[in-house]
Formats: sequence, structure tokens, C-alpha cells
Amino acid sequence: MSKIEKALERAKKKRRHAGEKEPQAPALRAVPIVSEREPLYTHTKVIPPDRSHLEKHRLMTFLDDPMAMDSYNLLRTKLLERTRGQGHNTIMITSALDGEGKTITAINLAASMAREVKQTVLLVDTDLRKPMIQYYLGCNTEKGLSDYLRGEVPVADLLINPGLANMVVLPGGKPLSGSTDILGSPKMERLVEEMKRRYPERYVIFDCPPVLVAPDALVFSSYVDGVVLVVESGRTPKDQIRKAIDLLEDKNIVGLVMNKGEKTQRRSYYYY
Repeated sequence: MSKIEKALERAKKKRRHAGEKEPQAPALRAVPIVSEREPLYTHTKVIPPDRSHLEKHRLMTFLDDPMAMDSYNLLRTKLLERTRGQGHNTIMITSALDGEGKTITAINLAASMAREVKQTVLLVDTDLRKPMIQYYLGCNTEKGLSDYLRGEVPVADLLINPGLANMVVLPGGKPLSGSTDILGSPKMERLVEEMKRRYPERYVIFDCPPVLVAPDALVFSSYVDGVVLVVESGRTPKDQIRKAIDLLEDKNIVGLVMNKGEKTQRRSYYYY
């Protein structure tokens, strides 16, 4: 027996004579298991949506409308095929012109991904000129991304859950003048990078202003992995579509959505 072993043995005998208890291993604590498909939003404010409000604004993936869901599920599937293998998880949704349905597309795409895919989705309203996500979802919140960028509120205090598992929303807040400079700021770039890196399996969908209306989308497009361009069927002139694509030519355009097709057709949304 070595000197160290003898010393340990003597110490053990002394503790026994003194009535000292043997040191016990710390007890293992039971840790509750939370399903990855049903996350608990303990720190994020949950605002359940009003069904009639969603229906009014064509947010159909919340309402189990098979025809609408098929269209967005197709869009989701194609998007995942073109991004997942490359580790691309930050996607910007924009349009050529105003009023083509980019925000509705962004919300429904995020909802489709959250409902059917084993991952979480963060939807961010980066259309700071005209933030509409909170309105379409019926969320009575006045603060959002603009408040964070002005240094007034932490991001964690602005996130909301719209009553759908695996989906979190960062609303835009109040409209902001000088949005191009703010979106192009180092603070915004760092935030996008943090969103991308924190949870690699999470997709982050950004709703941005139209490309031909403001320079915001062109500035912001340098931060994201891919761009989806929304155009309105029968309304957006072909030369405007070409112009929008030309402006984004050095970006990764992963697809084009033709929105608001004829109701008589099987699907009112298409993906190319």
C-alpha cells in the first residue's frame, strides 16, 4: 500500500471514530423533458390569434385550409431543398412593388415551416417603413425591432408567440424614418448574425420592403443567405420583375412566388 493510500485509510478510520458520515454523492435531480415540437414559451409573450382576423387577412395556414396549405407547403419544401444542405437559414422575403402580398407570404411560409418541420422559426418584420406583421396577426403591440435598434428595448422583451408551436415573431414596432441607414447599421448586421448562429436549426424569415420602392431591401440582402421575390399575378409588369431581379443579381435568389392567382385555379399561389 502506498503512502497516499495509507494516509487516506487513516483519515477514513478517524472519521468513523468521530462519528462523521461518509461523504455522499450529490443526488441527481429530475429534469423535465420538453418536446422539441411543443416548446414552452416561458419568457416569450404568447398572443393567441383571433381566427376571424386571420381568415380576413388570408392567413390560411393557421386555419387548416387544405388548398392554401398545399401551396405554402410546396413553397416550404422547395425552399428547404435549396437551403438546408448549405446551412442557409436566413431568408429575406421581398417583392418588386408595393401591395403584392410579400408580408402575407412571409407569415404563411413561416407558419408552414413551424407546423410541419422539426425546427423552430423566427419571423422578423424588417419593413420598418410600413411594419404590418403585428397588424395581420392581430397583435396589440406597439414596440418592436425599431425600439431595439434605437437602443430602447432588448430583443428578448419584444418577442411574441402567435399561438403556434415552434414559431416566434419579432414585430417591427412603430414606423421609422431613415430606415435604410438603420437597417444598414452594424447593430442590425450583428443582430442578423446572432439570429443565424444561435440556433443553427432555426430558420429566420425577414419581411423586407419592396425592392423597387426603397433601397432598404438591397441593403439588407447582403446579410441573409437567400432571397425570395414575390410578384402579383396579372399585375406586376414584366419589365419591373426583370428590374427587381437585376438589382438582386449578385444575391442568392432562391425562388420567385407568383401571388394572387385566379381563384378558379387549383392553387392561388405558385412557386418557381
